[in-house]
Amino acid sequence: MPVLVWSDHDGALGNSIRTGRRVSLSAEEFRPEAEDLDRALDDLLDMAWHALTVITKREKGKPRFNSFEQAWALGRAVFVSEILRHPAMQGEERGFLWQALAPKAWYGIRHDASRDSRWRGLIPARAKKWQAKPKDATAYRFMEIGYWLRDQQLQDAGEVFGWKYSNAYDLYHCASLRSIELRQVALDWIRWQKPVVKETFNKATGFRIFQQALQKRFPARGPGSALLPQHYPPDELRAIVFETLDAARDLHFAQIADAAP
Repeated sequence: MPVLVWSDHDGALGNSIRTGRRVSLSAEEFRPEAEDLDRALDDLLDMAWHALTVITKREKGKPRFNSFEQAWALGRAVFVSEILRHPAMQGEERGFLWQALAPKAWYGIRHDASRDSRWRGLIPARAKKWQAKPKDATAYRFMEIGYWLRDQQLQDAGEVFGWKYSNAYDLYHCASLRSIELRQVALDWIRWQKPVVKETFNKATGFRIFQQALQKRFPARGPGSALLPQHYPPDELRAIVFETLDAARDLHFAQIADAAP
């Protein structure tokens, strides 16, 4: 995937072409494809921004951006736009798309070099590692997580992670727990709980305890790692997850056990 990567040095705009393809002399030979993709990214970012404005709460007339919602809006737009099917994307790693999207959104640069400062609102304020390490895949983790969240509607994903990007970040780093099948069953379990249980689950410390219980039941390596959540029949997975989360709730939060359904 040849991509066009924008830069802004004190107002002086520039761009370069990056690709994982074999080049003859320079990546510039792929510029026409990269520029075509860049035009398509304008529409993608407009879509993401529109979604974010609809879901973002406001305080005193100003938007109060939530990093979880920012990640979801961007990831969902990537999915809905089908940008990964673009000809320029064929045979390339997805990470190149993130290298193009992050600076384009942050600096607000459309394909014709006109500016759109609104797009910066799509990038969490703390997600700036890409500026110092533009070719480091981990610098774009917020985009990868946003794309991972695409499988669920915002309300469903928000309930699973307590509307906290940090909770999504932690679960994403447990490779054995990434499946949509697990997240859907976890959502069913959460919706069975009373408000006091949900509140505890949503807190970082509470979420981590439930996550660790699931990680112990579905380890990424060693004994028991052969069967991941997505390998079980739906009813069996539901029974396993409910039993695991019930046990974690009752063991670590005895004071709220009476609030269980």
